[in-house]
Amino acid sequence: MYKKENNIIAIDSGYKNSNKIIAELRKIGINENDILDVFITHLDLDHAGGMDSKCKIVFPNAKTHIGKIEEKYLKNKLNRKQIGFIGLKTPISLLDGYNTLEDMEIKNIGNIKIQAFLIPGHTLGHLCYFIDDKFLFTGDSIILVKGEGYSFYNQWNVDSIMNMRSLEKLKNLIDFNNIEKVITSHSGFTNDKFSAFSHINELPKWREKGFKVNDNAPYNPYSN
Repeated sequence: MYKKENNIIAIDSGYKNSNKIIAELRKIGINENDILDVFITHLDLDHAGGMDSKCKIVFPNAKTHIGKIEEKYLKNKLNRKQIGFIGLKTPISLLDGYNTLEDMEIKNIGNIKIQAFLIPGHTLGHLCYFIDDKFLFTGDSIILVKGEGYSFYNQWNVDSIMNMRSLEKLKNLIDFNNIEKVITSHSGFTNDKFSAFSHINELPKWREKGFKVNDNAPYNPYSN
């Protein structure tokens, strides 16, 4: 969630049929009906489920924005996962009227500037969002482990090598010196942009004893 004066946008929408999102929004004084734009990083259930047309929509008044390539999952032109000869499709569907974004496209919502960057690897159409040239929302491209950034978990990526190369490209494309905060989806955030990109050519060793994501992460699916 990002608020600037009277404008509010959401980055991703959470799980389908989740009551926790609305409850947490209310705690910080935000009404879900006031969100008019949702920018989806990718179409996995835990990121786009809240806008799934088959379920209760978290932000009923919002326009959904997704990557142009990510749209191919909606249209069953890409498989989210390939297991042998079996191709698994995305379970997400969106209401008509969603908007598609090109790589490096800029959208302005009121006085909020949103720039989309195509970061394929976790999915082929995964987007990161650079907000107001200061705040980088990485979605499922970076995982923070004890404050240091790694490429996202291999078992969930379409292509981890592609993800690593995408992150290297991103680092060179954005105005790196202006970044104030790097915000991930599953491992909290950091104000240290250099640490956030310190291990982007490596995968996290989440099976090792003592593995732990950032302390400020609200949820770690790999903890016991």
